[in-house]
Amino acid sequence: MIAQLLDLQHPLAELAGWDERVRLMVRPRRYEHVLRVAELACRIACANGLDEARAYAAGLLHDIARDLPDAELLRLAPPECTIDAAHPLALHGRAARTLLERWGYRDPVVLEAVEDHTTGPRGGNPVADCVYIADVSEPGRGVNDHIRELALHDLAAALNNAIVSKVTYLQGRGITVHPRTLRAYHALPCVREALAGGQEPPACPVPGEPGGQVVRPTRRRRGTPSHA
Repeated sequence: MIAQLLDLQHPLAELAGWDERVRLMVRPRRYEHVLRVAELACRIACANGLDEARAYAAGLLHDIARDLPDAELLRLAPPECTIDAAHPLALHGRAARTLLERWGYRDPVVLEAVEDHTTGPRGGNPVADCVYIADVSEPGRGVNDHIRELALHDLAAALNNAIVSKVTYLQGRGITVHPRTLRAYHALPCVREALAGGQEPPACPVPGEPGGQVVRPTRRRRGTPSHA
């Protein structure tokens, strides 16, 4: 079934619907996650006066390539860096965009949100912000409840928290951060302002550390790369 879907060339509007396509492309537990992300992204968008329909659509479609084999991910999204080549799972956002475009999806706002959900929003697309936050904080994950609640009244602060905590967590352990994630980090207003003023970039408590130990971002070091 998956191979047949990948070979389809007609616009998706001619098929049964996006929801059914996603259900066929991912494992049952992944599909449950997808629905939670779509619902939460829509809720966050509504709370912030943003486009609820696009947020739901991007949430529904974001993991459509997540369960594809590594070889297929590499074919759909050629590596941009050594992390992509060594860990093809990092490519599933870009691969998803490629599939959606092949199937006739044309909304650039939704496509960008789908592409960026693995590595972080590039900036200027609040729908992508909603989906990124929903993906890392949907209730089924059992983590980041504070980010989910914050996003319902301060989307920018929630995004800052999500991206800064991810970068500090990885760099504090010597794990290579994906270049796109670093670009998303450096695009945050709080980081730009700190660096422009010659100050240390912001830091967040590392999840799971006794006493909420704070780790500050540093220069990238060699180590086990991040999948996102």
